Amino acid sequence: MKKLAPIFVALGAISFGVPASLFKIARAQGVVNGPLLFWSFLSAVVILGLIQVVRRQWLRNQHTNWRQIGLVIAAGTASGFTNTFYIQALKLVPVAVAAVMLMQAVWLSTLLGALIHRRWPSRLQVLSIILVLAGTVLAAGLFPITQALSPLGMLFSFLAACSYACTMQFTASLGNNLDPLSKTWLLCLGAFLLISVWWAPQIIGAPTTVATIKWGVLIALFSMVFPLVVYSIYMPYLDLGIGPILSSLELPASIVVAFGLLGETVSWLQMVGVGLIIVAVMLPNVLGMRQPRRQP
Repeated sequence: MKKLAPIFVALGAISFGVPASLFKIARAQGVVNGPLLFWSFLSAVVILGLIQVVRRQWLRNQHTNWRQIGLVIAAGTASGFTNTFYIQALKLVPVAVAAVMLMQAVWLSTLLGALIHRRWPSRLQVLSIILVLAGTVLAAGLFPITQALSPLGMLFSFLAACSYACTMQFTASLGNNLDPLSKTWLLCLGAFLLISVWWAPQIIGAPTTVATIKWGVLIALFSMVFPLVVYSIYMPYLDLGIGPILSSLELPASIVVAFGLLGETVSWLQMVGVGLIIVAVMLPNVLGMRQPRRQP
């Protein structure tokens, strides 16, 4: 499991890069943000709930208690906050700026993990984080900026990064005695409850269409079901700081998917940034395996 962990966490991060293009396609078809998020999270809760019923993995048989169940559900709200803050940010700042701010989750998650576990990342991991941030600026096509940036938009982007960092840490540290799919279902349930409350006026006011449900299900599969399942299963097997670094693959994935689905142009600077992020991801995983593990 430990050897497969980096591969599956990377696939989960790549999966997170798909919904950005799906959101754009859905909006082009007249789908409203609130109902789209509602049906996305509802679909995730229903899909994972049906899997629980088929597998008969009842929570009462998993050596847990209501306090722990409540904590995992509360932790799931972080994913709902990430989507909510990010969509709000996109109304106020360019996509490139929002993407760069969201990738601040790399160092935020590493810092949060260090504070929780009281163990600082290695110099190699710190170097990888610096390379990820540099590559993110290039890959997002941030420069040159030709317009003034909204302080509120920057704040929403940073709050989305904070929420994303919490999502990565909570999936790794909370409810590890639970079955991974049960844990993922509870996380999605928490996110769904938050979305239902936050977006209630728009959910009630906007009509529900076939397109809303269709894109909601697709976004649920790529942004919640698959990534949260693999994060819940494999993130606890990774060393401190490796998970956040692997999560940075989301940005290159979103660029490649946007190029394939939306026909967006990709500059050579963006390709350099993508390459830099991939190198940063490989450093701690390839070189780290060659170094002898330090004794605690």
